Amino acid sequence: MVLITISCVKDMDEAYIPSYISIDGIEVNTTGEQGSSSSYITDAWVYINGKEMGAYQLPSTIPLLAEGKNTIKIAPGIKLNGVSETRVPYPMVKPAEMEVDLVKDSVQPLHISCNYFTTSKFALIEDYESVNFAFEPTQNSSAEWRVSDKDTDPNNYIFEGNHSGLGVLDKDHNKLQLLTKQMFEELPKKGTPVFIELNFKCSTTVVLSIMAYKNGIGESTDVINLNPTENWKKIYVNLTSTLSYDVNHDDYKFLITANHAYDKEESIVLIDNFKIVYRDIE
Repeated sequence: MVLITISCVKDMDEAYIPSYISIDGIEVNTTGEQGSSSSYITDAWVYINGKEMGAYQLPSTIPLLAEGKNTIKIAPGIKLNGVSETRVPYPMVKPAEMEVDLVKDSVQPLHISCNYFTTSKFALIEDYESVNFAFEPTQNSSAEWRVSDKDTDPNNYIFEGNHSGLGVLDKDHNKLQLLTKQMFEELPKKGTPVFIELNFKCSTTVVLSIMAYKNGIGESTDVINLNPTENWKKIYVNLTSTLSYDVNHDDYKFLITANHAYDKEESIVLIDNFKIVYRDIE
């Protein structure tokens, strides 16, 4: 009986020895029609043979109670609206799926790259590399607004490529306000995911708002504040509920507003890769 008990305990212990996968990061691939491949994927949502195993902050080594060939699905996760406490799979990007041969007490490194869903649609892509800019200053704007240039401006004024959008504010030119030229008339509602993606770097708070129009009259709703940062950041802004709960408007523009920070000689606002993307989910 003692031998049988020891054998059972040993079998139970071995049953609970995990296999491991390690993920350093997740890249997002893009085609020419999808703009920059810049991404900020912070988490991996892990599924094994269709069963959800949870979300893991990257980089991470993940234990799995399985061995042999298994189907692993990795969904890229984001901080919704840049908030660490709100982490979700990004619904615009397709999870990576692969067959992995798991070995107990061993680590299998995975190199993950994902693509946008083929059903992801881009209502706007502004990368500041063409001469036709999506945003223009409003009549309330007094600050300088132009594109930065890698040949004449500091390196940190360019996120990638040759240009980024640049606003310069000071005490005499203390307000920057930009509005999209285009009126967006077909952004989906009814819970369809709609996001703004953008890269930004700023020394003063930037407010991103949505302008809803009815009979030519616009009504502004603030969506998010972008806090000052010394480094370029990427953020995913969720517009889904804002649009879905708005039953009175169908026409929209987007507004960027900043005021000069008076503790500085000048305030800088840098924007790049501003995307509006949505996806019809059947």
